[in-house]
Amino acid sequence: MVEAIKFFKHLCFIRDPWLVLRILKGYFRTLVLKKDVLRSIELAITYSCQAKCHKCYALHLNDPSRKTLTLAQVEDLIDQACRLGLIHVNITGGEPLLNPDLPEIIRICSNRHLIVSVVTNGMLLTQELVRRMKVAGLNTIQISLDSASRDVHNRLRGMPGCYERIMMSIEWFKKNNINVCFSTVLSPESTSNSGEMKNLLELAKKTKTFLLICDSASIGGWAGQPDKMFSCDERDSILKELMFHPHARHHSMYNFRLSPGCPAGIEKIYITAYGDVTPCDLIHDTSGNVLKEPLSSIHKRLSQDERFKVKSSQCIRYLVTTEKLDKVCKPTAGI
Repeated sequence: MVEAIKFFKHLCFIRDPWLVLRILKGYFRTLVLKKDVLRSIELAITYSCQAKCHKCYALHLNDPSRKTLTLAQVEDLIDQACRLGLIHVNITGGEPLLNPDLPEIIRICSNRHLIVSVVTNGMLLTQELVRRMKVAGLNTIQISLDSASRDVHNRLRGMPGCYERIMMSIEWFKKNNINVCFSTVLSPESTSNSGEMKNLLELAKKTKTFLLICDSASIGGWAGQPDKMFSCDERDSILKELMFHPHARHHSMYNFRLSPGCPAGIEKIYITAYGDVTPCDLIHDTSGNVLKEPLSSIHKRLSQDERFKVKSSQCIRYLVTTEKLDKVCKPTAGI
């Protein structure tokens, strides 16, 4: 019942009739035609960042020797993804606000009747930038928040004043009718800190926003630290309890197949700032590069991979052996 209420609340944000048609087509192709439909992509547009987060999953992805995708290349890959059923683009980094092309990238996505969200640490937000992103077509801002405590969050981010800037920006987004969502990582670290997750959920309730609960992984800043991850049973138990809160969200909630579950590799993929395609932002096993071959070929290869064909409610990283897990979570060289 709680999940159904959340689903219909999200429908209120969809006002574009062309987008509604795209969504209905996605359900039809998935449920009736039994096709593997690409619903969402996480698109990194830079790996530059002014924060100093100890857990950053993208820490090792930054490669100054490689060129990031141009605007023309971004536009081309979005067009390719649209032909595969795309309805949502989540623009990430690094810190996307450091890329001066961000408003134009938002516009490229919005012009194709897609839901567009941007992940940010919030430090560079201004009223004018919020206005520009709204004009470009931004639907949702996803602001990283490690703690409901100002001092703790600023310390973990290594940026004094970050928490204050985030709280200040909430009204800017609301005045521009942009959906606000806090984003935090579920880990032994966050749950052991005096009920931090529950404090964040109460903050989301107080500010009339949402809290997106993200999974942890022993990659990036946490590479080689498996203690930063819960066991499968622990993760599922804690997440199940948290998801009863009306302001809690998780990426596995909504799928074209009408059942909660991990969308990695089939309904959702991650594309690096250099065009590498991986099944998930936490699984950095490169499956191809959009500058080398069509996205449709890469997606087909992923959808035929036994690791991702399993329709499970659990995170895919728990459904493979330890040996395979080490492989899929290990960063691979650029193509």
